[in-house]
Amino acid sequence: MKDRILPILFILFFILPVQAKREPDLYKKADFQRMEHWVDSVFDSMSVKERIGQLFVLAVDVNTSAKNKELIRKYVEEYKVGGLLFTSGDVQKQAELTNYAQSLAKIPLMITMDGEWGLAMRLKNTTKFPINMTLGAIRNDSLIYAYGKEMGRQCRRMGIQVNFAPVLDVNTNPQNPVIGRRSFGENPEQVARKAIAYAKGLESEGIMAVGKHFPGHGDTSEDSHHTLPVVNHSKIHLEKNELLPFKHYIDAGLSGMMTGHLLIPALDSTTELPASLSPVIVDTLLQQKLRFRGLTFTDALEMKGASSYTDQALTALLAGNDILLKPIIPGTQIERLEKALENNEISHQIIEEKCLKVLHYKYILGLNRYRPIKTENLIEELNNPNAERITRQLFARSVTLLENKNNTIPFSDLEKRTFGAVSVGVKAKTSFQNMLQNYAEVTPSLLYAGMKPALTNETIQQLSKYNTIIIGIYSEKKENIELVKRACKGKHPILVFFVSPYALNAYKDILPDAEAVIMAYESTPLAQEYAAELLFGGIEAKGKLPVNIQGLYAMGEGLKTPITRLGYATPEEAGMDSRILQKIDTIIKEGIQQKAFPGCQILVARKGKIVYDRTFGYFDYAHTHPVRSEDVYDVASITKAIATVPAIMLLNDKNQININSGISRYIPEIRKTFSPNITIRKVLFHETGLPSGIPIAKLLIDTLPGKAPLYKGSRDINYRIQVEKKLFAHKDSKLRPDLFSSVKEKDFTIPIAENLFASPALKDTILNAIYQIKPFENKKYRYSDLNFVLLQKAVENITGESIDKYLMTNFFAPLGANRTTFRPLLKINRSEIAPTENDEFLRKQIMIGYPHDELACFLGGVSGNAGLFSNSTDMAKILQMMLNKGVYGGKRILTENSVKLFTQTKSPNSRRGLGFDKPDMQNTKKSPTCEEAPECVYGHTGYTGTAFWVDPENDLIFIFLSNRVYAHRWNTALMSLNIRPRIQSVIYQSIKD
Repeated sequence: MKDRILPILFILFFILPVQAKREPDLYKKADFQRMEHWVDSVFDSMSVKERIGQLFVLAVDVNTSAKNKELIRKYVEEYKVGGLLFTSGDVQKQAELTNYAQSLAKIPLMITMDGEWGLAMRLKNTTKFPINMTLGAIRNDSLIYAYGKEMGRQCRRMGIQVNFAPVLDVNTNPQNPVIGRRSFGENPEQVARKAIAYAKGLESEGIMAVGKHFPGHGDTSEDSHHTLPVVNHSKIHLEKNELLPFKHYIDAGLSGMMTGHLLIPALDSTTELPASLSPVIVDTLLQQKLRFRGLTFTDALEMKGASSYTDQALTALLAGNDILLKPIIPGTQIERLEKALENNEISHQIIEEKCLKVLHYKYILGLNRYRPIKTENLIEELNNPNAERITRQLFARSVTLLENKNNTIPFSDLEKRTFGAVSVGVKAKTSFQNMLQNYAEVTPSLLYAGMKPALTNETIQQLSKYNTIIIGIYSEKKENIELVKRACKGKHPILVFFVSPYALNAYKDILPDAEAVIMAYESTPLAQEYAAELLFGGIEAKGKLPVNIQGLYAMGEGLKTPITRLGYATPEEAGMDSRILQKIDTIIKEGIQQKAFPGCQILVARKGKIVYDRTFGYFDYAHTHPVRSEDVYDVASITKAIATVPAIMLLNDKNQININSGISRYIPEIRKTFSPNITIRKVLFHETGLPSGIPIAKLLIDTLPGKAPLYKGSRDINYRIQVEKKLFAHKDSKLRPDLFSSVKEKDFTIPIAENLFASPALKDTILNAIYQIKPFENKKYRYSDLNFVLLQKAVENITGESIDKYLMTNFFAPLGANRTTFRPLLKINRSEIAPTENDEFLRKQIMIGYPHDELACFLGGVSGNAGLFSNSTDMAKILQMMLNKGVYGGKRILTENSVKLFTQTKSPNSRRGLGFDKPDMQNTKKSPTCEEAPECVYGHTGYTGTAFWVDPENDLIFIFLSNRVYAHRWNTALMSLNIRPRIQSVIYQSIKD
């Protein structure tokens, strides 16, 4: 105990009374009585060597080899080190090594981390947060606090007590080779605010933040890893710039500081020592004048900026540092300190004071109650939903719009634009290009140094085909800069930079001609995705440039833009619980295992954000093609709701159709059979008295020998073509030769299926059969495909063009729904279209790219009842427009009155709306929705295994697309397992606000 009297007196009489206000907040929050008891008991048990060892933090690799473990054992048991710094590697291995090292330690080790942008800076499979300069573009510092707090949580989960962050350097030198984008920017006040916000968040979780590199490494042109940089500024300049963030950091009560290997004559003109080894800078300036009372770490002493000093450990301690980080040949340095004690080159008092200080902070950081890291679910718990939410918000709010001529961004009038997107400096399609394609039809290409000249020339020439050229820039190399200049020549491109903002100088010649300039700061997938979202209005432009780009852009520049389209976010950002939403995965896996469907797309959007967008399984049970988000499905009867109904709405808005008028007013052919009282409204309600369909096969099959019946209820030698579960067709069934041919020729020009062509007379044959049907007297609800064939005919008679062309021009193209189409084989690769049924009866093939629905198929692939192909991404655009009361992409597509009328009106006789299906609130067991769905919900299901539901009350969209009819329509497991309503129920359970 007597060994501690002098240090305690020193603390009581010299530090506490004078500078109590300067003690770091972590220190002030400690239970002093319990802390002193623990520190006292530990300190009294320590040898001199152990006290010296506490002042060292040594680096070890993250590998579990016997050799590495032996090195750890040596550091802990022989050198008695106070802490470890792990290099890069694997999460599980670091956890295992941490537990191993701590098990060897008499005094718990201080585990440190050099994680300036999260654990991912060193550890694989962890959250990659933005680099500091990206954060410098964010206006909301509270979000940076949340990031620091999340980083603190992750550190705690990994058994880490100290993070060597934040960087407090003010990067005023664009040529700085070592700080650059590691800095928050070049404004000292802004750097201070953001660094403090981060550090406060970190320390709120009990993790020590270590500001670096005191007294400021931002204005150097050399790297202290390789040499000793010189900072030649006056003391006044240093105080106003380099030192200012450090002053604010200390005043904010933060607990850790790292001294840098820098030669700064204005601060120390006598010793010629680097700042990290200078008593004038560490002791006099940092600890006395600026009154820093936390732990002072050296930067790594193995770096060239300090490694040339033989007695680096001794010199660093005498300078005032508390902890020696990564010295060269640590064993030698420890021995040198022991000899220095014997020779009175350093006093026992200094060693003891620093050891006590380290022990106090070990207590403060929770090492008095150390517990081994639990390795179960480690990666999942590190990468939790909150980590993803914060990361996404950080990237989204950093993207900076520097130029926006003619308010080009966000893009509007998509139907008038043709997009080409070239990524320069990379050799594979980028996340940026993938996200762009979620919004519009964008043709991607690549340019990179070393590309074959002929291919380079062709790629650049191809850009002339597009009126909107987007160039993603990923490189600062001279060769790639020249490629960008060539690609821009004579054009007005949109330039998107995924590099340092300082790189803008290299592109200054082409910036004046750019239609828009966007700075994304880095090329991580999220940075690329949010840059793409910004272009199309999926996010607002909010970022502000954190540095000056001389002659181009001033610090603080950054334009604002509105949200005009769907964006992407975590469920939590939209008031939902991602853990509950994960139950969808289990339901889907059950469906695939039970062969209810081979694969599917599912999308959930809420509050204008897509929060769940997943694909599962394959196109077929042979696993030939994994389902991708860009693939399209035959949506069957969903055609009614997202094609035919919008066409009627468009005409209603233009006063070209009156839903209270009789449908026969618009279709002369049915005036003899249809009463004028059968209105468009009644047609939309399915209250016309029409049957569900027509016997299409009987109309199209040639007469059988002996006039045998076409169908039988059981299989036998003649009836062996299965049509339904208990229905079989005659083996000699063939399509009428007067209507069909297996080859395309002048009398058979309409493609019906692969190698099947029809006479132009076929459509009239089917339509005439429909026109001749006299509706039943009973006009109560009866679902009928024929109603929507008639609506299609009404639309075409009014507009003078086919419904598919009318919708493409006026509806799908303006929305950017470029993969929603009838007759998809005209524009979409066959390999990207999910197959439906193996039709052994009429079309004798697996249906791919042609409607599964026979009526739609034999009408030539375009019908009001079915025939549309789409994917979940495109459908979400259509449905979000509905939720937006008719507006999408900054453009009004439908009037608000029309949307309200069609989505809110309900039949007095059934659950049906105007073309939409709705929940059955009287008989929930027969409802197509889950029980939780409120009455305002509208949507539709499709025979092929599809569904969508829109909930205006909860601002919610749910889309499910599958090909459950593959390979046969009598597969009803999707319905018997209740897959779609169960998924919808999970979605409602996940809503938390």
